[in-house]
Amino acid sequence: MLQFYSASTSIVNSKRAITECIEVALEGEPNLDCDLIIFYTAMGHNFQELLSEARKLSPSAQIVGCTGAGIIGQTGPDESMKALAIMAIKGPKEEFSVAVSNLQLNEDAYETGVRMAKDLKSKNPDISMIHFLPSVLPFPPFDRAIAGIESVFSPDIPIFGGASVDNMKGLNTYAFFNDQVIEKGWFAVGFADPTLKIVTRVNHGFNVLKGMLFEVTRSESNVIYEFNHQPAWTYLTNMLGVPETSDPMEVLTLGIMAEEIPAELEKDYGSKYVLRSILGNTKEKSFGYPAICIEGTKLLLAKRDEKGMFDGVDRMTQKILELLQGKKPLAVFHADCLLRGRFSINRILKDEFINRMQYPICQGEPVPWLGLYSGGEIAMIGGRNWFHTFTSALSVLYR
Repeated sequence: MLQFYSASTSIVNSKRAITECIEVALEGEPNLDCDLIIFYTAMGHNFQELLSEARKLSPSAQIVGCTGAGIIGQTGPDESMKALAIMAIKGPKEEFSVAVSNLQLNEDAYETGVRMAKDLKSKNPDISMIHFLPSVLPFPPFDRAIAGIESVFSPDIPIFGGASVDNMKGLNTYAFFNDQVIEKGWFAVGFADPTLKIVTRVNHGFNVLKGMLFEVTRSESNVIYEFNHQPAWTYLTNMLGVPETSDPMEVLTLGIMAEEIPAELEKDYGSKYVLRSILGNTKEKSFGYPAICIEGTKLLLAKRDEKGMFDGVDRMTQKILELLQGKKPLAVFHADCLLRGRFSINRILKDEFINRMQYPICQGEPVPWLGLYSGGEIAMIGGRNWFHTFTSALSVLYR
């Protein structure tokens, strides 16, 4: 059986930071060697030092990880440039497998998902759940990557995680595997411990504004070229009342889109809409979309609602507790949109926001917790895997 341990730190020195995380996570264990280390790091660390020091302390471990806009550990959120969090895992090597890749030239997201899934399955055909962290760049259709994984395993296999990012600069992301630092890399960990079960819930808590409809009238794959028969960038910036010369990141935070989900999923999700981030391309007057977007798709604007976000995570954690039926959480994997962190919530409210998730689930116990401020979240709705943005997503492992 797999055993989970976690820790986080904001120590500036990279070697000391990973050392502290491993020592704290495995405190009380006879040695610091383990079988797998998953880590999330902000952009300020020396990545090669993190990897080499982790290998020195835990020579038997496979090491995998990625960058984010911050981390969420057992002790709460940390969005400093030196934030670091790990999940250390001990157990039989036949109960997990790791795949790492990047979006290769002329290979679409579906093909990358298929290739990574085949790699996982060739190492272990008994995988029952997958922790998946693709890169948010170059903004591929993430639903196709998920579909690629499902084509190898099954549409029923739980896939959870998020998209790796940088510190809101949109310049580069990194994935890590043993001694490798991979630009715009993707990683996936498949778990095959037959005793493990998972509960996953996700929530956005935003208000959807129904008075303004955006119909996609020209698109290709996940790129929107026209809204309502006008250049998409020009149309949206005009509707938002901001200059066409605005920074795409500013428009991303204002132009939050809502897409209606199938009616049968509404009760499970608690909303009729999933939220979609759109990344502007000012040269082509277009937007990248995080999923395939066909012509005729109708979108609405959504607006951040602080009370709705807090109420939403309260309902989400209560549902998780109901589904656990008194069973103790073994480990929690958490993805929160980076725009639910310091970019929209002040420090005091942010700490309370995360505490509203952690305290009900952990009940004061030291439950291993690994969270990332991400560029998108992967979680199930009604038994189907979905890619979300602007959400909080919790995946709780238990026996």
